[in-house]
Amino acid sequence: MASYSGGIPENIIEEVIARNDIVSVVSQYVRFTKTSGQNQFALCPFHSEDTPSFSVSVNKQIFYCFGCHKGGNVLHFIMEIEKLSFIEALKLLAQRAQISLPEPKDDALRKASALRDELREALLEAARYFYTSLHSPKGRAAAEYLVKRKIDPKTAAKFGLGYAPDIWEGLYGHLRQKGFRDEILENCGLFTKSKKGGLIDLFRGRLMFPIFDPMGKIVAFGGRILSDQLPKYINSPETDVYSKQRILYGLNFAKASKEKSLIIVEGYMDVISMHQAGVTNAVASLGTALTDRQLTLASRYAEDIILFFDSDSAGQNAAVRSLETLMTRMNRPSGSNTRLSVGRVPDGKDPDQYIREHGASAFRSVVSEALPVLDYLIEAARFQSTENGRFDPRLFQTLSCKYLSWESNAVLRERAAGQVAEILKVSVASVLAEAKRAEQDDRAPLLGGPVRNAKPNQNKMNEDKSLQATYQEMVLLCFLCENPEIFAEMPDKPIATDFSAGSMREIAVEMLRMLNRGVSGPAKLLEIADGKELNGKPARDLFSEILIRTTDVRDKDKLSRLVLDYLYRVREQVYSNRKEYLAVQIDGMPIGPDRDASVHDFREVNDYLKYLRARIRELSE
Repeated sequence: MASYSGGIPENIIEEVIARNDIVSVVSQYVRFTKTSGQNQFALCPFHSEDTPSFSVSVNKQIFYCFGCHKGGNVLHFIMEIEKLSFIEALKLLAQRAQISLPEPKDDALRKASALRDELREALLEAARYFYTSLHSPKGRAAAEYLVKRKIDPKTAAKFGLGYAPDIWEGLYGHLRQKGFRDEILENCGLFTKSKKGGLIDLFRGRLMFPIFDPMGKIVAFGGRILSDQLPKYINSPETDVYSKQRILYGLNFAKASKEKSLIIVEGYMDVISMHQAGVTNAVASLGTALTDRQLTLASRYAEDIILFFDSDSAGQNAAVRSLETLMTRMNRPSGSNTRLSVGRVPDGKDPDQYIREHGASAFRSVVSEALPVLDYLIEAARFQSTENGRFDPRLFQTLSCKYLSWESNAVLRERAAGQVAEILKVSVASVLAEAKRAEQDDRAPLLGGPVRNAKPNQNKMNEDKSLQATYQEMVLLCFLCENPEIFAEMPDKPIATDFSAGSMREIAVEMLRMLNRGVSGPAKLLEIADGKELNGKPARDLFSEILIRTTDVRDKDKLSRLVLDYLYRVREQVYSNRKEYLAVQIDGMPIGPDRDASVHDFREVNDYLKYLRARIRELSE
C-alpha cells in the first residue's frame, strides 16, 4: 500500500476506512433486496444480472460479487464504482467522513504537488481564454467551421471547444496578466520559445480541444488549423500533468454511458460527433495507435472494446501493429479480460463523416457489425496479400498464421484457422501447426533457443508448484486476520515458509507482521492483497470471496483448534512437496556425502510429516 498511498500515514488511511461504513456507502449506488445473516445482498453494480449476487458483510466491512468476482473493502468499492485511483478514492471518502488528509511530509512531494496544482489552474484559465475567443469576433472562422461540421453550440460547450487567435502572445499575455509565473507557463505545454528566447503561444489560428483526464480535469489541448497550413493538428507536449499514453479523449464523458462497451476512434471530431448523435460511449486515442496503457485504462470501464481504424493501407498496417501489442498483453496471465473487435466504416469514411451523412442509427448498425479481432486480422491478411488484383496464397499463409499465433485461446484460434483453411483449401490441422510454429519462432529469441527443444527441469517444476497458492493457506490467513486473539495464543505460530512462494508469501509475511503489531481485520488483509495476483487472479477478489463465505465461530476453543488444523494442513503440503523434491534429487545422485546429507534431510522431513498428520488427526476428533 505504501507505494501508492501518496505519503499519507497508514493510521489516517485506516481511520478513513473505519469512518465510512460500507453498507452506508454502497447503499448510495445499489438497493439491498435481501439479508442473510450478517450479509446484505443486491444486484451487482459492476455487471448485469437478474438475481442478486452482490454481497456486503456488515461486520467484516467488505463486499464480494459471486457473479463477476469483484471484491474488497469500502475504498476498493469506490475505486471500482467511480473508476478512481487510490488517492482519489481516499480523498472522496475522507471528505465524506469530514477527515482532513495531511499534506505529504516530503518537501519534494509537496513541491511537486503544488506545481501540478498551478499547472492545472493555468490550463483551466487557458480554456476560459480559448472559449471566450471562440465567441468573440476573432473566433468567427472557427464558429463557422463548427456550423459546417454540424456541431451544435450545446455540444461545443460540453466539450469546452475554443479558439486560439492567430497572434504570437495572446494567451501568454492573458496568463501573465492573471498572475501566472513564467516557470509555470514554460511547463504547461502551451508555449514555445521564440528565436529571442521569450515565450510565444504554441497554438495560433486553431480550433481548440481541451483534453480532460477521466475525472474531468483539463490536462492538455489539441488544436486544428483552420487554413490549409500543415500540420493540420498539433497537441500539447507531455507535461507533469499529461501523459499521452495514459489519456483517452472523451473518457470523462464516456464513463457515464450506460453502454457496456467502449468505442475507440482516432480523432477529436469523431468523438464529438458521436456523442452529439447519442453514441456516448466513444473515446479517441489522440491520433496514435492504441497503447498498452490506454487499453489498461479502457478495460477499467468496459469489457468489450470496439476499435475503429482508418481504412486505407497505412491505417490497416497501423491496426495490425496495434492489435499485436494489445493481444500480446491480453494473453499474459495478468493481462486484461477485455474482448476486442474491430469496426469498419463503409466506403472508407471516418465515423464523423459517416454520422453526418447517414445518422446515428446507421452508425450503430456499423458498430453492431464489428468483427472479432481474429476475423479482422484474417481479412487484413487477405488485403495485404493481394496486389493489383493478384492473390498471393504463400504470403497469405505466412501473415494469417502469424496473426493466429497471437491468440492464446485454443477455441478461438481453431475457429479462425477454419477460415484460413477454407481460403487456402487445406486442412485445419495444417493451419494450426503453422500457427504453432510461428508462435514458437516468435518466442525462441526470448528463450535462448527453439521451444521444441526445451526439456523439463525438476527444480523449475518444483518452483512452479511452490508458486501456486492453495485454498487452505488463503483460508488460514483469513481466519488469522479476523481473530488476532487466536493468533496471539497459538502454541505454534505460522512462519513465512509455511506459505507458497511469490505473492502469497509476500501477503502472508505482511499480514503476520501486522498481527504481531496488534493490527488486523479483513480490510487490512484486502489492502495488503491489493494489486497482487494469486494463481492468475486478483488476490483481493479471492480473499474477499473467502471472507464473505466464512462464518463466525463463537466457541473460542473450537476456533483455536480449527485455525491450528488449517496451519498444520498448510504445513503438511509444504513438507510433502519438500519430501517429493528430495526423493527425486536422491534418485539422481551418486553415492557419497552429498547423497547421505540429502537422505538425512529426507528422513527428518518424513518424521515431521508423520508428526503433522498425527496432530491433524487429533484436532479433527
